[in-house]
Amino acid sequence: MHGKMLLTMALAALVGLAAAGCGAQTNVYTRYESDKWGLLPPDRVVVYDFAVTAAEVKENAGFLQGTINAAEDVTTDERERQIARGVQNVAAEEFVERLQKLGLRAERVPRGTPIPPKALAITGQFLSVDEGNKAQRMVIGFGKGEARVDIQIQLYELGLDSARSAQSQPSKLLEILTVADSGSMPGALVTGGAGAAAGAAAGVIVGTNMAIGAVKSYRSGMEQMTARSVEQAVDYLADYFRRRGWISPR
Repeated sequence: MHGKMLLTMALAALVGLAAAGCGAQTNVYTRYESDKWGLLPPDRVVVYDFAVTAAEVKENAGFLQGTINAAEDVTTDERERQIARGVQNVAAEEFVERLQKLGLRAERVPRGTPIPPKALAITGQFLSVDEGNKAQRMVIGFGKGEARVDIQIQLYELGLDSARSAQSQPSKLLEILTVADSGSMPGALVTGGAGAAAGAAAGVIVGTNMAIGAVKSYRSGMEQMTARSVEQAVDYLADYFRRRGWISPR
């Protein structure tokens, strides 16, 4: 009975942590907003692949990661490039899907594609894609070994003025920064007993599956955090679009 009660307590704690998002958070900050108003709604929105290089990516710093890489026959550089490609794909795909749900004609285009007339363009850069240290998150918590994804996002327009003039250069309307992290829940070392099981499991959730209950399932915690960042960014953009009268107030 005692064992069952202990397991029940651990599961209950785990569910509570999952429901609370395991302390993970995503914030959006305005870095620039143009005072250019009176623009007409865009005919379409093009989403470019966000810039990301291996220099911005840091794989899990845990001491077992080297063993994992060896077992999978990949080097640290190769795995960091995989992470970079993964977050780049997730960002573009999530932006397109969420913008389409707002009723906008959105599509993903390769970098370097000219912005079409009467359109909005969304581009950006991953400033940090850091897996942190999963072992520290599980055992210690409180922000130790924190995972983090920082994305800088820009919104440009071309030919949206009321005269629909033959505008030659795009104009920047908005720049925002999204910051997603794995939170600061206590780890197993602090919680102990039933909490240790919940804390350890929560540490795994934070490291590998940030969006519990989400419809989609991504391969890595970095991809989950990227999806979370895009969700918050599109919520921000939706309010921005409503203020401009581009989408329904509802």
